[in-house]
Amino acid sequence: PASMARVQQVAAHAGHALLYALMLAIPFSGWLMSSAKGFQTVLFGVLPLPDLLGPNPVLADTLKTLHFGLNLLLVAVIATHLGAALKHHFVDRNDILRRMLPRLQKDNRS
Repeated sequence: PASMARVQQVAAHAGHALLYALMLAIPFSGWLMSSAKGFQTVLFGVLPLPDLLGPNPVLADTLKTLHFGLNLLLVAVIATHLGAALKHHFVDRNDILRRMLPRLQKDNRS
């Protein structure tokens, strides 16, 4: 967007990429953790998934830490994204937030 500095554009794209990466990494790390703990993962409570690893309590603890850390990172990225959107709206007073939220878009119908 033209109303954003280049560094903000790069940060926004990196944040979006990180959000998508975390949407894949978090469930995968949970699946790995469950496998290492010896618990079967069931997708949507219907489809049992095969274990990716054999039971391994030490690895399970490491994967639990990783899974928790990825979730904390997701919360931090969401909070940063929200903060940036609010900054653009209330401090910079540009249309970035309006373009993201359809209800705030100006009605062009006349």
